[in-house]
Amino acid sequence: MQEGRSLRSYLNEVDFETIKQRFDAFWNREVIDRPLIYITAPRKPERSITLPEVKTIEEKWTNIDYVLKKAELYFESTVFLGDALPHYCPNLGPNQLTAFLGGELIFLDEHTSWVKPFLNTLEGFEPYLNKSNKWWRRIDEIMDAVCKVAEGNFLVGIPDLHYGGDALAAMIGTRNLVRALYTHPKEVKRIISRLTEICIEVFEAFYQKISRIQSGSISWIPAYSRGKFLPLQDDFSGLVSPKTFREFFLEEQIILSKHLDNSIFHLDGPMALGNLDALLEVDSIDGIQWVPGAGSPPASKWIHICQKILDSGKCLYISCEPWEVKIMLEKLKHGGLFLQTWCRDEDEAYRVLKIVEKYGAR
Repeated sequence: MQEGRSLRSYLNEVDFETIKQRFDAFWNREVIDRPLIYITAPRKPERSITLPEVKTIEEKWTNIDYVLKKAELYFESTVFLGDALPHYCPNLGPNQLTAFLGGELIFLDEHTSWVKPFLNTLEGFEPYLNKSNKWWRRIDEIMDAVCKVAEGNFLVGIPDLHYGGDALAAMIGTRNLVRALYTHPKEVKRIISRLTEICIEVFEAFYQKISRIQSGSISWIPAYSRGKFLPLQDDFSGLVSPKTFREFFLEEQIILSKHLDNSIFHLDGPMALGNLDALLEVDSIDGIQWVPGAGSPPASKWIHICQKILDSGKCLYISCEPWEVKIMLEKLKHGGLFLQTWCRDEDEAYRVLKIVEKYGAR
């Protein structure tokens, strides 16, 4: 995209050096001057950006001109306050890792994609990353194009990687994987172990690309690390008992977190809470993202879970409504706390930031 080269520097609009230091403190469960908070809001005045015409939903995900213009539209439409860093994560959807291993991506709309299950049995299945794979080549091209226009302008995030149980569930189907835990446990463990290795291989390929144009890393969890950072996750494991989680899915989190410099586990919904104790025992996992889940009470109603995470010595990343920020800061200790909120307009965003600035280190 020729026009993409005219992107201005959005990083110059934030105090990147100070934000780096605040994240250094966050990973050490400390606070420099105030609590860590990520605030975004619609930017005013609005700037009109015309997206290229494309014919299919798939092209909205894969056409490089469209992807880069959409990224520019996001940056031009968003104000970043507090410790929010302008970054963009190239993305083909949550099942993209499964697609790299032979799955066919189905794009439902501009925000949703999934993979058709393609395994009938786990026996004899040997997953491997084929770099001639259609979807690998697509994300590889998109990563290169985004990195080309990003240097000095915005950060490139590590794409979303659903490995382990999530990847295997996408390959064979959720019900079939639940059944396989009992009928073919050795096969499940063998394949998950291999998927963990592949996740590291993919992560390293992406990290090598971004390292050419920036220092440090960030991802869809917008925590900046001077080293290697990746959100850890296994949404499928929320469907199983804590005992089954420990047996099948904890080891992959240990291996990945030891490979990384920093990590935060994405704990999604009340059904996953049974696995929290096991995760808190893993020294190499830095933090937990607690997501109350659709239909659950707001973040400020889960103070007891937040306190448990922080009291264990882990970092906590949690999203909340603007009106909840003061509540969260009043009730939680600030060392290792990272709040994120989205505001309706810039005025509200600056009001929230002023509230946060009233709190010093504690």
